[in-house]
Amino acid sequence: MKVLVTGKPGSGKSTVVVKVLEELKGRGWKVGGTICPEVREGVLRVGFDMVDLMTGRRGRLSSTAPSNGPRVGKYFVNLGVVEAIGSVAIRNALERADLVVIDEIGPMEMKSLSFRNAVGEALDKAPNLLAVVHWTMVGDFGRANIRLLEVRPDNRDGSSLTILGLFSEN
Repeated sequence: MKVLVTGKPGSGKSTVVVKVLEELKGRGWKVGGTICPEVREGVLRVGFDMVDLMTGRRGRLSSTAPSNGPRVGKYFVNLGVVEAIGSVAIRNALERADLVVIDEIGPMEMKSLSFRNAVGEALDKAPNLLAVVHWTMVGDFGRANIRLLEVRPDNRDGSSLTILGLFSEN
């Protein structure tokens, strides 16, 4: 089963994905891939980290602090982290996990060719995939074997149960 989660910023996409992966881990599934928690200073979001779910390896994916990386909105992207953590985590998950998680497939991460290739491999080869896709990029991933779920404030609470149901059918 391949499920892509999308929605507007702040809709709860990543929260839904984390709930699902934690529940599946509790059921004995081996989970790999990445999550990208936001980094805050007080109430301000100043960046995102990238975390390898199998190893715990973590790095700063993006930051509002100026750097040499490409700029996406107000953030500067650390391509080294995307490649060393993101691409590697996805490929390792393809070999060793029951579920490949990618949070997220978005403009920042897709600046890396290595990451784009790893995402393509996951879309083609993963028996079970759960990925967050930036709402502006959903059209790039239309495939017959993929279920798409839009997370909105009115369905956020039930979205994790819907996704768990899809993986339970598999």
